[in-house]
Amino acid sequence: MYLEKKKIGKGKYNYLKTSIRYRDKIKTKTIVYLGKENLTEEKLNIAMKKYKKKEEKIKKQTIEELKRKTEYMFLTEQQTKKLEQIKEEYNKKLKILDKKTKEDMFNDFLIIYSYNTNAIEGNTFTLRDTDLLLNKDITPEGKNLREINDHLNAKKVFLHILNNKTKLNHEKIIEIHSMLMQNIDKRVNSYRAGNVRVTGAKFKASPTEYIKADMIILLKWLRKNKNKLHPLVLATVFHHKFEKIHPFYDGNGRTGRILLNIILLENRLPFIIVPNAQRKKYYEALEKSDKVDLDKINLDYKELIKFFYYNLLKTYNTTFNRWS
Repeated sequence: MYLEKKKIGKGKYNYLKTSIRYRDKIKTKTIVYLGKENLTEEKLNIAMKKYKKKEEKIKKQTIEELKRKTEYMFLTEQQTKKLEQIKEEYNKKLKILDKKTKEDMFNDFLIIYSYNTNAIEGNTFTLRDTDLLLNKDITPEGKNLREINDHLNAKKVFLHILNNKTKLNHEKIIEIHSMLMQNIDKRVNSYRAGNVRVTGAKFKASPTEYIKADMIILLKWLRKNKNKLHPLVLATVFHHKFEKIHPFYDGNGRTGRILLNIILLENRLPFIIVPNAQRKKYYEALEKSDKVDLDKINLDYKELIKFFYYNLLKTYNTTFNRWS
């Protein structure tokens, strides 16, 4: 809070003002007009104390305005309202459904999720195969052990995050990856110790010596922006940055899609399924954001956020909304 004196014609006018910073934006707001008289330091201090609560209210309102403008860079006002509507409906559903019905609903989601997330990585199970394995313990003929474990591990991890509060940190990310890779890859329980080349990608994954530092930057970015960005934007951008670091030898895609959903879960939004049928579109949207620095966000993310927005709507309408 500070005093600003404006000269208009022959008169001098006193205004009590405040500056509000949000991300890289600064906005100045007038708190109150204090008249034309010369103010002593004592009168100024009295005025500052008197209008302290009003300043706090103005700051809060201004930050909300700036926050909405930032969100509308990526989501329209209509899209933001639609997400709020879905969030309200989804959480109401979770409150009124009985325990068994909720279990059936999430199991329905899990089958479709596991089929798609693993198919993106080359798993040849059909949706029917996935259902038989996870619901009836029937192993389809001609499938190798790795493909079977892809789905068994996905189920284990999904139930783990659904039934336990999950705070994203180095230990939790490594634990989730290790669970997804159980009986598939022995290179678990830590970030990778060697360089990798991501087949088909134009970006270069973080060099070995920078993986831990880059993951520290990413988690710091997550903490800094968790109350500044819409949860869908936050989850989407985190997912891309995680994939670009590529901190593990294998399983980065599956781990990244679980982390995306953990962020949505923390913010009481429904989960997202990335359809295998849209794999090419998914990769193309990820690629458009590759030039953005690890601790930055800009309009290069708009296509990827749009992709996840429509897939959140599709997942909700086809998987969750039919349960009542």
